[in-house]
Amino acid sequence: MHGYGQQYQQLSRGPFEGRYRSFAFGDDLGIHLEVANRALAQSASIATGRYAACLLVETSPPCAINADLFSLNHVALCPENKVLEGKTPAGMSICCMDVSRELLPDDAEGLRAARILNDPARSGQLRELVRSGLSAFSALESPSCYPAAVKSFKSSLGDLLWQVATQSQDKDVVRPHHYAGARTLLVFRRARDYIHHNLADGISIVALCKDVGSSRRSLESVFRSVIGMGPGNYVRTLQLNQIRRDLISEASTGVSIGVIAARRGIWHWSRFSRHYRLLFGELPSQTRLRHGIQHRPATGTSQVSIRRLA
Repeated sequence: MHGYGQQYQQLSRGPFEGRYRSFAFGDDLGIHLEVANRALAQSASIATGRYAACLLVETSPPCAINADLFSLNHVALCPENKVLEGKTPAGMSICCMDVSRELLPDDAEGLRAARILNDPARSGQLRELVRSGLSAFSALESPSCYPAAVKSFKSSLGDLLWQVATQSQDKDVVRPHHYAGARTLLVFRRARDYIHHNLADGISIVALCKDVGSSRRSLESVFRSVIGMGPGNYVRTLQLNQIRRDLISEASTGVSIGVIAARRGIWHWSRFSRHYRLLFGELPSQTRLRHGIQHRPATGTSQVSIRRLA
């Protein structure tokens, strides 16, 4: 899914395993299947001229997208230049369709805003259409050798998405909870952007609240509504994910784990090891060994002693 600015952060504990399979039907349609065994915070901005449609596979537990419940009965629709974000649980299996605007009718009014639609009948029809199409074209040598069939599949898919958007517009729309509306997403995105921009310098939750113009209690509710954890835990999770990326990078050879953690804002070593192991299922040193990265201290460097505070 090129141009979608996708971001992933692991939220739940244990070693990560995931798969991402893509099926391209020319430049105007891509279907992507995503599976992961851990809870993730996900974010994607829809590319210009494209639309995104998402639905869960039968085996998937419910998710939270844009602060709304997202289950097997729902279809997520998002137009160009909008954002989908939220929390996907461990064991999630989701199908995301990257659709060109050209495949949709001109009167697709219901596709002008990011929406989570509750339409059990058509979500089932859409799931069956995608499953049948992928099964049929996977059995062929190359979909490009069957342009008529591909065109028919695209037409059926675009028409069904139009039906979901337009005929569900005034009924069965998932209503936001107390903290699940436009205001919630606005506050979350501003806070999230502030955290990502200032993470290298350290995050003050007080300064964060002042920047977004929100009380601490309200900010806690916003974060829990969107990604299922408070802002403090989100900051720590980002730090741990960054440390893990540093640990498996060749550029970290010769740099101690403590230095890497400190550079990312972690100072409590015993808590760091415990939190790292809870999230990733192994110690930081084990991560390094698995990826063949070893600490080789440079010679001639001075050692800094830290006095114990009474």
